[in-house]
Amino acid sequence: MIVRILSSSASFSGVTYNMTKVDRDKGELMTVANFGALQGLQNLRPEDYKNYLKSISANNKAVKKPQFHVAISAEGKSYDKHALTEIAIQWLEKMGYGEQPYLLIYHKDTGNNHIHAVSTRIDKQGKKINSGFENIRAVHNLNVVLGIDEKHNAALDIAKALTYNFSTKAQFFMILENQGYLLREQDGMIQLIKFGKQQGEFERSKIEERLKNSVYHPGRKAQIKAQFHKYAALHDTGLMPAFITSPGSYKQKTGAYTSEFAEYLKNKLGLALIFHAKDGKPPYGYSVIDHSGKAVYKGGEIMPLVELLNTKAQRGDFDNDINQPDIPENRRDLDSETTAYYKAILEAAINNYPDLIQGLHHLGLNLNERGGHLFLEDQASQTFIQVDELLDEPALNELYRQYYQSEEITEEISRQYIAIPAPYIAPDIDDEATHGRKRRRKKT
Repeated sequence: MIVRILSSSASFSGVTYNMTKVDRDKGELMTVANFGALQGLQNLRPEDYKNYLKSISANNKAVKKPQFHVAISAEGKSYDKHALTEIAIQWLEKMGYGEQPYLLIYHKDTGNNHIHAVSTRIDKQGKKINSGFENIRAVHNLNVVLGIDEKHNAALDIAKALTYNFSTKAQFFMILENQGYLLREQDGMIQLIKFGKQQGEFERSKIEERLKNSVYHPGRKAQIKAQFHKYAALHDTGLMPAFITSPGSYKQKTGAYTSEFAEYLKNKLGLALIFHAKDGKPPYGYSVIDHSGKAVYKGGEIMPLVELLNTKAQRGDFDNDINQPDIPENRRDLDSETTAYYKAILEAAINNYPDLIQGLHHLGLNLNERGGHLFLEDQASQTFIQVDELLDEPALNELYRQYYQSEEITEEISRQYIAIPAPYIAPDIDDEATHGRKRRRKKT
């Protein structure tokens, strides 16, 4: 389960966004709490909730964007709307919002059940609710509500990793990194970082001791190779970027690679394939973590990477295809109103946000490069449209400038830091950008 703090707002646009989901039968209002006499009225409008939240927030003029908006997302359908509501109530209490006015809205329009909470960061006495280390506390408090003991789990994970057979320290690190830990070595100690804080540590000498005593099963590599041949005939080995999905179906790259074949091996056979790459280039090698046999292997010891990728039919040019999802060749024609809509929100992403990528995230959109062209992608409606069809030349030049500038920044960061999958803090939907086109047309 994942918790994400969404963007703040002065207008409490999160109320409008969530109540629009309810109106369209894509959401359900589960709880209205601490709104005083307002709760005794019927047929309340989103503006009524927003005005109440604004009146409370007006007690503190120093906070310009008092909206508190959060999404708690379960994996698939593992938690229903009632369970998510109870979790959200307990989580808000631990975050200091138990006595605040808040709305809980369950969303049912994605593959992962999730619930949104909207409140104000200002209490009725005009004091701001504590926001120090908010993202870290958000994850920690969710774990507490779910009964997850982070430090105890880290100790168990360390002990279990030290039972594996491995031939280098880097291979041992991979076992724990594959479980979401960041490892840091200092003064002879290995520290485990997760959820933004240290969860445990142990002496480096334990790794060295285990290295001396590692004994591999003599026939295991042959067994794994046989499994590779068997399942590569059934599942595509072609590599693609690994993504994490946020509420609203927005997909974000993790910097890692995967494949249909690799996902099957991980989920069914306990074999995790870790592909090694640098600076966004195609992988140059891979490792295999054999959770069933408790061992780590160099991938080349089992099957060379080139042979693995070519076990099944070629997918085409690797360099052109791996860095973006496939875009349908025969996409549906868009009517003029839909085209005008995407033109308006793309211009909003360019002009109304600190940077292009942040704007696209706000609007649940993405840009993908294909064949030398940029395509605007709307995952929710499976819409793909070339940006050249939407923008005039000045706007198009500005879009390309911001896009390639963001690519340069991302590449520079990737050179300095190891990319690991992490919870994505998704921003809010900008109601003004989404519905502004209709208001402008009506001149309202």
